Amino acid sequence: MRTTDGTAPVPDPALGEYAAMGSVALTDAERWPTLDRDGLARVDAWRGRPDAPAWVHATGDRLDAADLAVLERTRARLAQQATPTVEPAWVAELVARVHADVPRWRRAAREGRSGPTTPLQDLPTTTRADLTDAAAHVPLDVPLDRVLEGSSSGHTGAALNVPLHPVSVAADLVLLQHLVASTGADWPPDPDRLGLVNLVDQRASFTYVSAMTAFGGPSDAPVPVMARVNLDPSVWRSAGDRERFLAAADPQVISTSTLPLLQLLDLARDGLDLHPVAVVNGATDLPPAVRDAVAARWGCPVVDLYGLRETGPIAASTDGHGHVVVPRRVWVEILDDQGRSVPDGERGEVVVTVDENPYLPLLRYRTGDTAALVRDHRGTVLVGLQGRAPVRFLAADGSWHSSIDATQLLQAYGLAGWELVQAADGVVRLTALPLVGVTVDPAAAGDAIARWLDRPVRVEVVTDPSTLGPGKPRRFRSDAQEDS
Repeated sequence: MRTTDGTAPVPDPALGEYAAMGSVALTDAERWPTLDRDGLARVDAWRGRPDAPAWVHATGDRLDAADLAVLERTRARLAQQATPTVEPAWVAELVARVHADVPRWRRAAREGRSGPTTPLQDLPTTTRADLTDAAAHVPLDVPLDRVLEGSSSGHTGAALNVPLHPVSVAADLVLLQHLVASTGADWPPDPDRLGLVNLVDQRASFTYVSAMTAFGGPSDAPVPVMARVNLDPSVWRSAGDRERFLAAADPQVISTSTLPLLQLLDLARDGLDLHPVAVVNGATDLPPAVRDAVAARWGCPVVDLYGLRETGPIAASTDGHGHVVVPRRVWVEILDDQGRSVPDGERGEVVVTVDENPYLPLLRYRTGDTAALVRDHRGTVLVGLQGRAPVRFLAADGSWHSSIDATQLLQAYGLAGWELVQAADGVVRLTALPLVGVTVDPAAAGDAIARWLDRPVRVEVVTDPSTLGPGKPRRFRSDAQEDS
């Protein structure tokens, strides 16, 4: 279905936030305070291409000249800094600071549970549930006039709104440049190509064109343009536009996750001519076969970047042999089920202390993912990392649909948690956990899934979160086969 004005339809009534340009508030000058007229023209040119998709959002990096100077210092530190293998001094400094400035830890100090000199390993862990009270984790002494809001869907289904700072968001691009350079790849500004495409493949997604003013380089170099692009055919105005746009963009770096990457590889096999400098995988586990397929198709390095919205990037693998903790203010521990440290080489839960986002310093944050930790010439390395695995569901017409779509639907219908399971014969079951104190209709959520897959859905409502399993349960499972 397409609308008469050529914009993509909203796939479900509950997903109104994905209506095209439904919440545009800033001007381009406010989005990119340092971008010159030529840079703004390049952004407009990519927005206005006749083969462009129906853009859903308008966004910018909000960086001013002082921010860019901070990011240049960040770039210099990355070039010189190695990942520590012993607890760095900034960890103790962070412990002291949060006990003075962060409401949760100030309360702990008043009650005598911990204090500014408590060793890190003696502090309680922080969980995703703790962050539902975001204000309790924001330092009292930071100005709030530059807060950006990020969202994290997580694995239990309950979304988090994460306060972000423009500099910490832009620092992720600086880190990405550092990681790409570490593979030996060259990523110079190129005004004729998109510098970066963040690629998704789902029914509803925020898509936009932006400028990467944090990219750096010579003062006379053009500021690269990037875009967040959805591969789903429903968001493109005409047949063939998707392929024409991507071929014209020929993005230097493709940032995506496993399922959209597989779709892009299929398009490349069908004739889409791309020449990426590097491919970056995030959000889901990267099977070795997919890494090999990228190398065979494009001959470029793959950076498998592991992190969470709450923490930012944690570790990266450029060769498939372990994820090296990134050279930032990130410290990783591995804990057992009782919250005790395990010896190096033993598997446990990845727990992160991070001081990169001034709005959200985190002590001992439990990721729910597991790995073993080793220390070698590369620094601190996570081995056998098991994080988020992509899941696909089979619709009645034989098409496959990503679990990301299901996440959006079930969150939009107000569920706090769920388990969505498809049996080998295609039968679908939804175990729904409503949010306490909020009136929701789990049956309506089941109906939305039924429309999505064109299959009947059996709904079971539960009230106890433990029903969904301990820690970070698998929200999705599909045993469906092609011929079901």
